[in-house]
Amino acid sequence: MEDKNILEIIGNNIKIARTKKGITQQELAEQLHKSDKFISMLERACSGLSLETIIDICKILDIQPNTLFNGIIDYNNDKDKYIINSLSSLSIEDKEFLINVIEYVLKKNSK
Repeated sequence: MEDKNILEIIGNNIKIARTKKGITQQELAEQLHKSDKFISMLERACSGLSLETIIDICKILDIQPNTLFNGIIDYNNDKDKYIINSLSSLSIEDKEFLINVIEYVLKKNSK
């Protein structure tokens, strides 16, 4: 996959997560201590971003890093891909519920 394609996917994923969170480019920029032009450039794939910026974006938008890389990383099977991609759209309460279910199943299978 070409670098430009990767930047386009990440930029689009940032935009989707930002709009889902209901914040503007300006608001995200302020929280990142960056310019709104920088956010615009990210979302249009005109600029790359550092690992630190990725982490900060994930914290601000309350998302997991896999949300930003959705569409870039291939998973071994369709079930893994479905599970991982679906998690990013769940509420915190739903994620906590799933954690409890996973812990129950893991505990049950370890006996």
